[in-house]
Amino acid sequence: MEPCPSAFIPFFLGLVVTSGLLVPILLRLRSSVGEARAEKLVAEERSSRLRQAQAGLEQDLGFLTQFLKDYPRLARELYGGLTERQIPGALVDIVQRSLDPQQVAVLVRRTESKGENPRAPRLVVAAAYPEGAAVAVGAEAPLDAGEIGFVAEAQIDVNRQDLSAENTVARVKPGPGLPGMPQPDLIVPLVFDQETLGVIVVAKPRRSGDHKAALRLVAQTGAQILHTAAQVSRMKRTAEMDGLTRVFNKKHLEQSLNEIVYRAACAAYDLRSAGTAEPAPALSVFLFDIENNKNYNDSNGHLAGDKLLHELASLVNESVRKDDVFGRFGGEEFLLILPHTTAAQAMAAAEKIRGLIAGHPFPFTEKQPGQRLTISGGVAEYPRHGLDAAGLLHAADEALYEAKRSGRNRVVPAREKAAGP
Repeated sequence: MEPCPSAFIPFFLGLVVTSGLLVPILLRLRSSVGEARAEKLVAEERSSRLRQAQAGLEQDLGFLTQFLKDYPRLARELYGGLTERQIPGALVDIVQRSLDPQQVAVLVRRTESKGENPRAPRLVVAAAYPEGAAVAVGAEAPLDAGEIGFVAEAQIDVNRQDLSAENTVARVKPGPGLPGMPQPDLIVPLVFDQETLGVIVVAKPRRSGDHKAALRLVAQTGAQILHTAAQVSRMKRTAEMDGLTRVFNKKHLEQSLNEIVYRAACAAYDLRSAGTAEPAPALSVFLFDIENNKNYNDSNGHLAGDKLLHELASLVNESVRKDDVFGRFGGEEFLLILPHTTAAQAMAAAEKIRGLIAGHPFPFTEKQPGQRLTISGGVAEYPRHGLDAAGLLHAADEALYEAKRSGRNRVVPAREKAAGP
C-alpha cells in the first residue's frame, strides 16, 4: 500500500521549521567564527608588535648597559686635564666609539674676539668625524635659526623623528643647516647652568640602541668639563695679565719666550737631522720703553701716568698680529715677541709701532719734550743675536740703550754676536 502524500506534510513542515531555526544559528556561528578569526589576527599582530617592542627595549637596554659599563672609562678621558680646545675632539671620539655614526660634529658657541666686527650669535664646528670629510672644522651654524639653532635655544635633545613632528616644524625658524650635514639624525645641546655652550650633531648612527639617552649623558658630562676648562682658562689668563695695563705680565712673557725659543730650536734640529737646506723658522723680539716717563708722572701725577700706560698698551696690543705675544715687561718697559719673524721684518713692525705711538694724541703730551710721547727700542733675532731666551733679551736690551744713546725716538737692531776663535 503506497504511503499517502499527506503523511509527509508534517515531516516537511517540521523540516522547514527546523531549517528556519538552524539557519540563523548557523549564520551567527559563521559570523562568530569570522570575528574570532579577525580577533585572532589582531591579537597575533598585537603580539608581534609587543614582541618587536620588547626586542627593541631589550636591544636598548643592552646598548645602554654596555654604554654605562664603558662610561666611567670615557668620563676619565674627559676629566684628564683637557684644555678647552681639546675637549671637542675628545667628545667626537667618544661619540664615534659609542654610536659608530657616519658623521659627528661638536659645535661650540663663538665669542667675538677683540677687533672683530659684531656678528649674529653662531656656533662653530670645533671638531668633526671623519676628519677632512664634508663637515669642516670652522664651519658655522646660526645660533638663532635652523634645526641646530632651535635645539641650542630650546635646550632639548631631539632625533629626526622629533624634528619631523608638526609642532616642532612650526617652532623652527628658517635658517641654513650645517654645511656637509644638512639633515642630522640626532642633535643634543651642551648646557651648563642654563647656558648653551655648544651642541653635538650626529648623522646615521650605525649601532642599535637608545642613541638619544647615551648622547644626553655624554653631552651633560661634556658641558660640565667645558665649563670647568673655561673657568680654569679665565683664571690662568687673569694670573698672566698685568693688573694695570691688561696685557700679559713679565712672568707670562718670559715663559712664552722660553717655550717659543725651545720650539724653534727643536725645529732647527729636525731640519739639520733631515739634511735639508731649508732655513730654521725665525724668531724675533722687540723691547721698548717710554721715554721721559718720569717727567710725565711728575708733571701730571701718577694717576695720569697709569692711564697713559693703559692707553699705550691697548694701542699696541690692537696693532699686533694674532700670533704675536705682547706685554708689560716692567715699569714703563714693554716686550713684543714675534714668532716666525726675521730681524728685518721685526724692525719694520717695530718702526710701525714707534710711529703709531709718536703720532697718537695721548693726553698732556704738550708737557713732554717735543710735545709728544716717544719710545726707544731694540730688536733681536734668535739664534742670530742670542742662543736662548736670556741671551735674546740681553741683546735686545743692549740695542734699546743704544737707541737712547743715539738720540731717542728710534729702534735699533742688536749687534751681531762676535765670532768664536
